[in-house]
Amino acid sequence: MADDRQWHCTVNGQKYGPVSEAELREWVGQGRLGRSDAVWTDGMDQWRPLHEVQHMFAAGLPVPPGQAVASYQPHRGTTVLVLGIVGLCVNLLGIIGGIAWYMGNEELRRMDAGLSDPAGRGMVTAGKVCGIIGFCLGIFGCCMMTLYFTMFFGMVGAAGI
Repeated sequence: MADDRQWHCTVNGQKYGPVSEAELREWVGQGRLGRSDAVWTDGMDQWRPLHEVQHMFAAGLPVPPGQAVASYQPHRGTTVLVLGIVGLCVNLLGIIGGIAWYMGNEELRRMDAGLSDPAGRGMVTAGKVCGIIGFCLGIFGCCMMTLYFTMFFGMVGAAGI
């Protein structure tokens, strides 16, 4: 087949293309495109997983057909979820919740960029939400403590004790 063929692909629900065969080959080599990700080009009746259409590439793909192509870093979903729950329950002035919120945002960015395993997206999102709630409760608690002590010392000062 011709090297000037233009390809389209879908990775984690995001569509890309048209891209040249050479660029698609680069993506496979970098691990951005996995063997189960869908691809399509002119002449195909429907989108197919990459491993089903490897024969259509002029020089083959950089990875043998039986091996996985995507090389994600492990997700930190468990860490984010645990921090979010601890931040929600313990609530040390919202600090732990804030850390969970920040780590959740960073991990979701890594997943969207294709660097981290997207299988942990649910745990990361749950941990991030718990972190946001824990952070907000921590800030609210700080405000309430400040108000309480202001009123307490105001009454003590007014009573002349």
